[in-house]
Amino acid sequence: MLVRRAAGAALAGLAVAGAAAVATAPWSTLGSRTAHGPVDAAQAASHLRVSADRSARPVGADRLTPGGRYSYTFTVTNAGDRPVRGLVARSEPAAGEGAMRLVSVSDPSCHRYERVVCSFPPLDAGERRTVEVVATAAGSGHSGDVLRISTYLASFSTVARGSVSYDVLGRPVSTVTAFG
Repeated sequence: MLVRRAAGAALAGLAVAGAAAVATAPWSTLGSRTAHGPVDAAQAASHLRVSADRSARPVGADRLTPGGRYSYTFTVTNAGDRPVRGLVARSEPAAGEGAMRLVSVSDPSCHRYERVVCSFPPLDAGERRTVEVVATAAGSGHSGDVLRISTYLASFSTVARGSVSYDVLGRPVSTVTAFG
């Protein structure tokens, strides 16, 4: 009886250790050996894409003016074959706070602060999310000044002792528009 319990405990320990090894293995080493559950965005970074409009579109005018409204879109794509969790997209003016005042953001996963911050629910394999942003340009711009908006991907993940890590994934893309 004691031998059976010891053998059962040993098998249970091996099962837990094996599951932990699979759960923490890098995405590229798992292949088709595991279920298609979500992976952390940091593990899937090479399969994530962000694109953005090259320039902002004036709203209700033919050119960007100080204090005028404009819109632009950015798209986040999971080009991998596994769902991705913990993905964040940020879109912000390169000039800092006050360069734009956000009016609306089309995706309910996104929030307006001095910048757009999107904390997406798990993105399925092949899924893409397009976000339209409407903002008001700073009132102090002059003809020829440039509005530059950087959009990039990042991830939040839990690290040792409950700390949270915020990592930028890849390079930012720019939306650049000159005041008219």
